Amino acid sequence: MSGSDAPGGPSPSGPRIGGLRAHYVRRVTAEHVGQRVSIRHLVDDPDRGALPSDVVGRLVGGDDDTLLVVDRAGQLHVVDSRRVLASRTVPAHPRLEPEPEVGTPTAPLPRDAARVLLLDDRDQVLLVAHAPDATRRVWTAPGGGLQPGESHEHAAARELTEEIGIEVALGPWIWSRRVTFAFRGCWIDQSERWYLARTRGADAEAAPLDDLGALSARWWTTAELEDTEAELAPSALPRHLAALLSDGPPDPPIDVGR
Repeated sequence: MSGSDAPGGPSPSGPRIGGLRAHYVRRVTAEHVGQRVSIRHLVDDPDRGALPSDVVGRLVGGDDDTLLVVDRAGQLHVVDSRRVLASRTVPAHPRLEPEPEVGTPTAPLPRDAARVLLLDDRDQVLLVAHAPDATRRVWTAPGGGLQPGESHEHAAARELTEEIGIEVALGPWIWSRRVTFAFRGCWIDQSERWYLARTRGADAEAAPLDDLGALSARWWTTAELEDTEAELAPSALPRHLAALLSDGPPDPPIDVGR
């Protein structure tokens, strides 16, 4: 790590990049949304433990827990603020196109995602509670955004393992959903594919692993979903689940709405 990157306070002058002088900030916060930032943070490697990694892009959202950065390819990076080693604002690259100006209500970030509708041998469904902001809790299926070059099927299986720690064989693509929502201040236009899967052992406690924004996980019966006042995504989840259990997987996949 260079001396100018070390978390010791703002540097009055930084190196020149393309004729511009970089302005270093001790810690990038949500106050810097809209600016171009460089963040060094720790990521977990399955073989070598926590390793430093760098992300550069436009800060599109954040709070005390997370920083959301969009890179030049339009990929969203969610950074755990507690694992940031150093951060700064940086000028635009002198030769490359700027990062897209997205993440606002009028220009939401387009994102492809995949989820797993996981059922047990008693037809209970596993849902995860996510916190898109400090005031809301939304229950939905495990899943998340696709990585560059990744298929929906691979993303669904990977997210289930990373989020819950469960590995299963995926069944068919059964549902589609498109929704625009705000997560930690960043507006996202998300297109989802939902895949059916089954597992045993629902009596075991289900708990989210290291997934930012995930608060808890639990198994639900259809009756519990129909009676709950909790916010569900999609909102018609109980009706579509009941139809799935009654009629089997649809062919082709159906749109389950918001």
